[in-house]
Amino acid sequence: MPELPEVETVARDLQRWVAGATITRATVTWDRTIRHPQPAERFAAEIAGALIHRVGRRAKTVLIHLADGRIMTVALRMTGALIVAPAGTPPDPYARVVFDLADGRELRYRDVRKFGRIGLWPGGGMRSVGAGRGARSRRVAESAGRYRIGEVFSGHGPEPLARSFSAARLAERLSRRSAKLKTLLLDQSFIAGVGNIYADEALWRARLHPLRRADTLTPDEVRRLHRAVRQVLRQGIHNRGSSFSDYVGADGLPGDNAERLMVYRRTEQPCYRCGRPIRRIVVGQRSTHFCPHCQPELSQPVES
Repeated sequence: MPELPEVETVARDLQRWVAGATITRATVTWDRTIRHPQPAERFAAEIAGALIHRVGRRAKTVLIHLADGRIMTVALRMTGALIVAPAGTPPDPYARVVFDLADGRELRYRDVRKFGRIGLWPGGGMRSVGAGRGARSRRVAESAGRYRIGEVFSGHGPEPLARSFSAARLAERLSRRSAKLKTLLLDQSFIAGVGNIYADEALWRARLHPLRRADTLTPDEVRRLHRAVRQVLRQGIHNRGSSFSDYVGADGLPGDNAERLMVYRRTEQPCYRCGRPIRRIVVGQRSTHFCPHCQPELSQPVES
């Protein structure tokens, strides 16, 4: 599943390529892709004519901010991808939603396994979706509920790359939790955007065992973990994400970060730090890769 660096890469690509573009039509070929509003025909009617103002990210979700204040959320999930296709590009049989742009290009939501979801939400205060958009839009919006984008992410934790996410803030959150570190890093209510790849990489870099209890970390270990999480995420963004199967950027090309991973999917290969073999265990039904020598279960001082 794409994690923070992969989603950030897609959002940055789209910011360069579609900010300022107008969506003239949306064609939905798999109705269940649409999370809100429903039915899919209503979503298509409400997005038609929308001007894309900018593109960003929250957690593992792409946020397409429209000029009228609404926000379209795109959760890529397992196999989702947002591809900008030039005019005349052959159709894609796995494109579940196709947004026609006024300049002839298409913004395609491609999803082989159909797990991804797209929603359209007000971005500010409470108001009806699609209000004031012409006769057809008014008809489909008449029975709309009242929602806001903040409710979509109300259960998410802080962004790990935000300036406000300090080591002190992480220490305070860890001190109240007895969960295993690997489990906690995957918990989106604890920290947003980190998944299996970058959790393993951060713990290796911080020299922390994945089964350590969160509330047992020393102040130095918390600082190492805070630094490691931010470093591996920034590295992933710099290298345009980690591609193992389906992830591609908005240009349709894979990222380069998989070649630079230290432990993830390197079972029995030598640790890049000590040369001993990387081990694999299962934590919370997720494959977990670590070096038993560099990441001891008990707290140990790190050699300078």
